[in-house]
Amino acid sequence: MKTKAQIQMGESVGILFIFFILVMFSFVFYMNVMQSSAKSDSEENIQLKAIGIAQKASFLPELQCSEENIRQENCIDLLKLEASANLLSENNLYYYDIFEFSDIKVKRVFPFGNAHEWILYNHSSSNYSSKLSTFIPTSLYDPETKKYDFGVLSVEVYKR
Repeated sequence: MKTKAQIQMGESVGILFIFFILVMFSFVFYMNVMQSSAKSDSEENIQLKAIGIAQKASFLPELQCSEENIRQENCIDLLKLEASANLLSENNLYYYDIFEFSDIKVKRVFPFGNAHEWILYNHSSSNYSSKLSTFIPTSLYDPETKKYDFGVLSVEVYKR
């Protein structure tokens, strides 16, 4: 009688041991799945943040071309651009809330002999883990000569 009870007790302990091993394996698998999901969510949030900063930079009223209070799409006024380069650097704290850790530059690409680059905002982080760059083609309007040039607005967002 005593040995039969001991065998049944051993079977119960063995079944419980196997059950807890299966629970442990499933918990480890679940944690790995959640960790990879959290990494992809984090990367997606960083990309959305970079796109948002690029949109804010491209629609800055400080840079927009306008004629008789009518705003033109994808156009940067060169006179406003030159003035804004100083304005953004002087009010770095105000624009930090908008652009955070990023670099915003406008580069004239065409005509080829007249290439020039304006640095609008430069608040890069020295210890960043990744950098996302966005390039937005835009036209550059010179109100003095009433001519359009081709330029690129580049926004680099740093993730710490």
